[in-house]
Amino acid sequence: MFGKKQIALLTALICAFVSYSQNNTFSPYSRYGLGEINPTTFAHNAGMGGAHIALKPDSVIPLFINAGNPASYALVRLTTLEVGGNFFYSQFSSTSSSLKKWSSNFAYAALAFPVRNKGGACFGIAPYSNLGYDLQSKEANAFIGDITYKFQGNGGLNKAFIGYGVMPFNERLIKFRTRNLYVPDSMKRYRNGAYKVREFMSKVLSDLSFGVNANYLFGNLQQTSRVVFPNSLYYNNTYRERVVNLGDFTGNAGMQTAFTIDSVRRGGKRVAMKEKVKFTLGGFFGLNNTIKANYNVAGFNYILNGFGDEIFRDTILYKIDQGGTITLPMELGVGIGFKKGERINIVADAALTQWSKFKFLDNNEKYYDNYRLALGMNYVPEKYAAGNGAFWRKVNYRFGANYQSGFIQLLSGELVSSYAVTAGIGLPVGIGRLNSMVNISGQYGQTGPMTGVGTKENFWRVTFGFNFSDRWFQKFRYD
Repeated sequence: MFGKKQIALLTALICAFVSYSQNNTFSPYSRYGLGEINPTTFAHNAGMGGAHIALKPDSVIPLFINAGNPASYALVRLTTLEVGGNFFYSQFSSTSSSLKKWSSNFAYAALAFPVRNKGGACFGIAPYSNLGYDLQSKEANAFIGDITYKFQGNGGLNKAFIGYGVMPFNERLIKFRTRNLYVPDSMKRYRNGAYKVREFMSKVLSDLSFGVNANYLFGNLQQTSRVVFPNSLYYNNTYRERVVNLGDFTGNAGMQTAFTIDSVRRGGKRVAMKEKVKFTLGGFFGLNNTIKANYNVAGFNYILNGFGDEIFRDTILYKIDQGGTITLPMELGVGIGFKKGERINIVADAALTQWSKFKFLDNNEKYYDNYRLALGMNYVPEKYAAGNGAFWRKVNYRFGANYQSGFIQLLSGELVSSYAVTAGIGLPVGIGRLNSMVNISGQYGQTGPMTGVGTKENFWRVTFGFNFSDRWFQKFRYD
């Protein structure tokens, strides 16, 4: 069982990670909106292309947390702690230059636990969005010379969340079969259609779960811009800075259900299948509520001395502690899954984020709805293997791919889209009653215009996740 010292140490490390300023992105496209939005999935899902809406965690070891759809919390049957980090490498290229960057950062931490026999709860923290860009462009002027424009941004938002999932009808199928236990088979066959429909609906309702997350977004976004003229003796350069501080609540909700096929009809008889087949369905909804923000904005004229130092001359704009609002984009998604026995699990997502409805303070920038598609598979040779060589038969292998249409439009008219292929591995480890899994996922992809002219980012991302599952709050008869 996890001790108080271990939990306190872990909490301190997480707080240190979150408070420490990190370069979590170098993308020039993080300049727009709230920055580069982080995925809501953990290392397990990352290896499956990020598909998660219809992914139902198993109720037996090894467990994992699916924070992307809070309806999945209802299946948590052991207290599960999960922490993770990222390492990423990016190569940016355009028609005139190229740049290589790499960094590592804290990815997430979450704790999930069962609530009686019908539900489960989860709370955690993760980065929500990141700013990290340093851009420069020049404009030729026949009378003045080359005018330089510089844009910089850093900071980001974090998300602390707490959620609850419940299966309100989890005993529906048992009650249905109990009521029909002594009904003669001849009567069941007589009313075969009605009986099968009622049994099927009982299966679906028994596996139906609902969940909600309450999210607290907090952090700051700092953006600066400069206009530098070639000769400061005749022209004043300009500097503008805006710092947005945000701390407010939003939320999301989800649902999941499933039905199992365990027999087929052959030669007029129903024959049990060697491996059961389960189909899963899921839905997701993210609020598009308006959240409050405070911001400071300042503008100055300045000149450069002979050493290149900025010497401020006049204040042209200075406002502090200004109030404003941000309207978040609404998110809608559906998912479907297919599971064969305990070996193969395939899931697919289709989601829409309405960035066209996004409003950021007094900005009038236009954004477009983003469409996301994801497909993933998890394969384990023998989940409950024992004896010699059991470790390798219990290893999980994961593959996937995803695509996003993008919400930023370039001057060429093309959207900044992205795609990625993923692979991952889950290594089960455990000592005594403690059962854990180390998840390692790798992603390779590209962000930018697919055909037109513009900056393209080719990236590698490796996500490490550490999962610890155990039974808490037990009373032992003997020491």
